[in-house]
Amino acid sequence: MKNLIYLCMLLFVAASCQQPAPKETVEAPVVPVYEAPKHHSPALTAVFDAHGGYEQWSKMQSLSYQKGDEYTITNLWNRQIRVESPKQTIGFDGTEVWVTPDTVDASRARFYHNLYFYFYAMPFVVGDPGAYYEDMEPMELDGKIYNGIKVSYSAGIGDAPDDNYIIWANPETNKMEWLMYTVTYKGDGPSEKYSLIKYGNWAEVNGLLLPTSMQWFQYDGTTVGEARRDATPFTEVKITDQAPQADLFVMPENAQVAPK
Repeated sequence: MKNLIYLCMLLFVAASCQQPAPKETVEAPVVPVYEAPKHHSPALTAVFDAHGGYEQWSKMQSLSYQKGDEYTITNLWNRQIRVESPKQTIGFDGTEVWVTPDTVDASRARFYHNLYFYFYAMPFVVGDPGAYYEDMEPMELDGKIYNGIKVSYSAGIGDAPDDNYIIWANPETNKMEWLMYTVTYKGDGPSEKYSLIKYGNWAEVNGLLLPTSMQWFQYDGTTVGEARRDATPFTEVKITDQAPQADLFVMPENAQVAPK
């Protein structure tokens, strides 16, 4: 009888040893949830969404395009930029605007280096920190009613914080069709005189609607006049989530620093 009890105990211990070890709990990886910047207004967010969304824009690191014989490439995360043309190259290394060769007139280089980039990157570029938004009363432009969003900036933001922009969006699609802007660079303070650009053609590039052309129009404060010039086309547009080469923006030895 004792042997039988002993045998049963051995069998119980052996069975216990053969039971599989409890599985370790593996926690699922936490996927970050995109949160739009809190300073964006609902009206502006609707415009962003109509152009592909600010989340998609935020993933992009490099933007390049051709404007006539001028090639521009920008690091979207730090706004370093390089603008190449047959006569000169203008760059911004994050601190200084530089120009090559050192024999060309660089007096307007600081004003010009990101001028077209800012117009081209609309509407997303006004989503930067330091911007404030105000919904405008709907207004008629060239026979059609548009919804408006005025954009202004905190003091110390950029070279011209007194500049203002008004985005005019189609109320049916929320796509931007017109842009009003003031120019106060080297000016005496805020200006109430607005210039006017029409954005009529868009192309989808990497999930974002980007302009293929823009056209300046005469504007007297109430009425849209004639086109000031032919539409400015943009070609060879590329926008990616890969950063451009850092050495593109380094100031060459034979460069001059643009005056501030």
